[in-house]
Amino acid sequence: MKEELINIAIENVNQQAYIKAEWIAENGLDGLLKLVINKKEYFYNIEVKKELRQYQLTQINELKKLFRNLIIIAEQIYPNVKEQLRELKIPYLEANGNFFLQNKDYFCLVDTNKKVTLRKEKANRAFTKTGLKIVFHLLNNPELINKTQREIAEIAGVGLGNIPQVINGLKETGYLLTLKKGIYVWEKKDDLINRWINGYATELRPRLTKGTFAIKEDWQKIDLNTAKTIWGGEPAADLLTNYLRPEMLLLYTKESNPELIKKYKFIPKNKGEGELEALDIFWHKKDNETVAPPLLIYAELMITGGKRNIETAQLIYNEYIKPKL
Repeated sequence: MKEELINIAIENVNQQAYIKAEWIAENGLDGLLKLVINKKEYFYNIEVKKELRQYQLTQINELKKLFRNLIIIAEQIYPNVKEQLRELKIPYLEANGNFFLQNKDYFCLVDTNKKVTLRKEKANRAFTKTGLKIVFHLLNNPELINKTQREIAEIAGVGLGNIPQVINGLKETGYLLTLKKGIYVWEKKDDLINRWINGYATELRPRLTKGTFAIKEDWQKIDLNTAKTIWGGEPAADLLTNYLRPEMLLLYTKESNPELIKKYKFIPKNKGEGELEALDIFWHKKDNETVAPPLLIYAELMITGGKRNIETAQLIYNEYIKPKL
């Protein structure tokens, strides 16, 4: 998939008469991109992404510190992300040939080509709606992978037949290595977290939405029934760190919308109008949980983005997530 994406992107950018691009596959992250512009050569380390989203910018910026000449090649980059890449002066190239480069000698911006869609990769069951739920439990409890498949299924709340498919999917992508039959060790968990966040944002989260609401009082004064309803996102991050003043509120709940309206006096609103969003609880909630698991809070902050959210996400990552990697 990476090779196809790089080759198509290079083929399309080479349609520009003043640019000659070549992929040197053996070097760099995903290889080196050699650019010849006005008879002058430039070399950039390639980082390939199928799609580049807001929450991945922190990772890209950290990568730039390690690889000074870095270029992102992606099938698609969202407009607001392109703008931020340009602000950071990080070059990018989309599969359709849209291109940005700024250095001491040269400035180029092409942003008029229509989107191209590459052939779909073979579906990986670890990153379907059900697979993402299972992987979430495994990331929260890495030792769970070496329990029986029946135990994993019961804890994740899914059918037993899903477990071997997810395990095979994690093995195929290099996130699990087999020590011996039924015993596994984790690899590249940091990368797996990023891939899980992407899947959560695109595949799982949209299916969890219950509704959007306005509230009549300070969110901190709302007396939640924490057996069924807990804070996520920005308010949960504030409760964990005391570092973030929430602007958008998020709840995970087992209560129905009529129960939320009756019990908490929430006012239903159209999507995008209210300050509070309610999502279904999709994991096996523990009795002592009063906020969403740190990985889920981290994911929401990274997806939402913004300087303060990213800073808070890093605090949560360092304290609650990194020790498990």
